[in-house]
Amino acid sequence: MNQQKSGLLLLLSFFFLYKTAKAQLPLRNTRWQHTALPPDPATISVSFQDDTLLISARASNIPTETLLYQQTGDSLLLRKVSGENTCNSTSIGLYRLRYSNNGEEFSLQPISDDCPERQKLFGASTTFNRQRTNLNTPPFNWPYLDPVADSVAGISLYRAYKLLAGRSAVPVVVGVLDSGVDITHEDLHDVIWTNPAEIADNNLDDDKNGYTDDRNGWNFMGAPDGTTSAYGQPEITQTYVLLKKKYDTIDPRKVPAREKRQYDTYQIAKKQFLHRYQANQPIYKAFSDTANFWRVARELQAHLPNSPTSATAIQRASVGTDTVAMTIRTLLADAYLPQYGSFSSYLALVRKNWPRFTQLLGGEAMIGYNPGYQPSKAIGDDPANVNERYYGSPRMLIGQSQELAMHGSHVAGIIAAKRDNGRGMDGVADHVRIMPISVVPANGDERDKDIANGIRYAVENGAKVLNMSFGKRLSPFKEEIDAAIRFAEAHDVLIVHAAGNNGENYDSLPAYPSARYANGQTAQNVLTVGNSTWQLNENLPSRSSNYGLETVDLFAPGTAILSTLPNNRYASLSGTSMAAPMTAGVAALLRSYFPKLTAVQVKEILMKSAYKPATTVRRPGRSDKTVAFSQLSRSGGVVNAYEAVKMILSEPRFSGLR
Repeated sequence: MNQQKSGLLLLLSFFFLYKTAKAQLPLRNTRWQHTALPPDPATISVSFQDDTLLISARASNIPTETLLYQQTGDSLLLRKVSGENTCNSTSIGLYRLRYSNNGEEFSLQPISDDCPERQKLFGASTTFNRQRTNLNTPPFNWPYLDPVADSVAGISLYRAYKLLAGRSAVPVVVGVLDSGVDITHEDLHDVIWTNPAEIADNNLDDDKNGYTDDRNGWNFMGAPDGTTSAYGQPEITQTYVLLKKKYDTIDPRKVPAREKRQYDTYQIAKKQFLHRYQANQPIYKAFSDTANFWRVARELQAHLPNSPTSATAIQRASVGTDTVAMTIRTLLADAYLPQYGSFSSYLALVRKNWPRFTQLLGGEAMIGYNPGYQPSKAIGDDPANVNERYYGSPRMLIGQSQELAMHGSHVAGIIAAKRDNGRGMDGVADHVRIMPISVVPANGDERDKDIANGIRYAVENGAKVLNMSFGKRLSPFKEEIDAAIRFAEAHDVLIVHAAGNNGENYDSLPAYPSARYANGQTAQNVLTVGNSTWQLNENLPSRSSNYGLETVDLFAPGTAILSTLPNNRYASLSGTSMAAPMTAGVAALLRSYFPKLTAVQVKEILMKSAYKPATTVRRPGRSDKTVAFSQLSRSGGVVNAYEAVKMILSEPRFSGLR
């Protein structure tokens, strides 16, 4: 999964501005409103600032109460500073914070408080609604709203659940093939799949499936103890290193017909790799000799004033004519921002954050296009043996890493974060078990053998829906992935795949994994999804989303999607990586409440029931050309849970399946 340059620049801009978030969505810098019921329909506004809570009547912006607050996870501590009520300023109120409506509402449950007036204001029956400070951003619950009733391009999830009220459901296992999932997250631990036939941590393969201690899925990227590198390599590097010996000197006329596609893939990889390898050599040399890097940095420091500087001033400072020294100067200049102050202060920050600095600016040279970097050694498998299946670990050691399992945890939360538990946000489906299958490095491209093995593992262990929010431009062992997809198709498993974020026509892209088999046939169990926004206008498709009248099946909400991150955090992310699990969640919902439906039927229902606005939109990408939204995908629509459920309940052909 290649990291885009724009993403790198974004990371650089926050290079030294590391922020942590505690469990439960934070209240800091948010505003809320409560309107009481008759006969006293007063409107109260509350504003959480850094550590102060201001309370005011809607008719006036002047606070009537000021309190100090402290949020620790889902606990809220309140103490009066000033105001009209008669509460003692030394009295403390302790409340339990509960969110609802996907983080758009909150209520407080008193734990202890000797102030009756405060208890009345924050009583358990009092619900506060979030007030948006930026009207250009959507509410957290926008993906679940209805396009007709709410004029927001959501999936109409709330209406779908009303249709399903009173119906029974069965648990559905969804395999999340991704970067890993934090199975201890407060909003995920109750929905993680548990292998009923496996005893945890006894070092025995109790169910004889070849994967020892796989109690909660499998990590194909991990060392046996669960240690996992966050850094993989692009597919062109992997392909070059893996196939160089086999194809570098072979006479093209002697390549067997069955290997022709792989040989051509190697030639593409070789050309691209060697170009990027050469381009990154100066940076490799700059970072490979740390002592020399800091010698040059001190030399630059001597030429710059002890006051705020600029990237231009750093670049103009003399370091002689040595190529490596000039590269070091350029690296330091490129990463400098005015808020870092003087060059001396900047260097102190670089030293403090050296590993991160090295990865951000030297990752391509030291890892991405470095043939000597071999993360698979720790895994213990043979990268050249694509038929090898039993390697990796039953666990992933995440620790405090900001990258390991980040993407996969966000995907898992969209599908199935525990609904109505008062924490964070709500996933789409309410009877799902998430099976974490780690195959995607936080940086770099996933290996073909890991993808194929991940699909097979999920299918063999009972998953009925797979989410694959990843993609790449080369696939040297595509035949193995094709075989795994056929295996899933034969076992009635639906695969939901993200279309990618290049703003390009997916019909003409070399993109893998693909629903198109190498022999030209098409898998019937693969659903490819583009990213749509909340706006029912020309901005409905995300500008970054891939599209395709032949190869993208439908769109789904994938912009500004709130979900879970490791270590009990939450954040909003965007991309087809979010649109795919939004769709996978709806697919799992249907398979849960209507378990007789086949994978192919679920795909058909989702496409036919999609919301299809007759809207002219701006075509994704850099062009401002407009096109009918119906021309961007096979279905011409946005996934709609309500219409899908309605179709199943109303159409006679589904009578025996409901």
